[in-house]
Amino acid sequence: MTPSTSCSPHLKVSLVERTTSSTVTIAWRDPTSCFYGAQIWRAASAKVSGICALSGQRIRRGDRIFHPHRSKPTPVNARAMILESALNAIEPLQKSQLCE
Repeated sequence: MTPSTSCSPHLKVSLVERTTSSTVTIAWRDPTSCFYGAQIWRAASAKVSGICALSGQRIRRGDRIFHPHRSKPTPVNARAMILESALNAIEPLQKSQLCE
């Protein structure tokens, strides 16, 4: 797992595993709101601008991102986003994962 460089001093975001080319497992630890030890995130294009929870970089509408998988109940961090490039910087996608 890789610690976050997020702009929130309480938030710790870590990549647990790349499960496929379009899904990852994220550990999300925020003692002020929630804890998810193995949360599934999916790839998409950002629908709104925001801030990357992993790197603190600006996200613009249309950027490739990962976001928490929709589920019930809705996760507390449902609006969070991680830039695909930030995940690739810590663990590049392997060729074997492209076929999954």
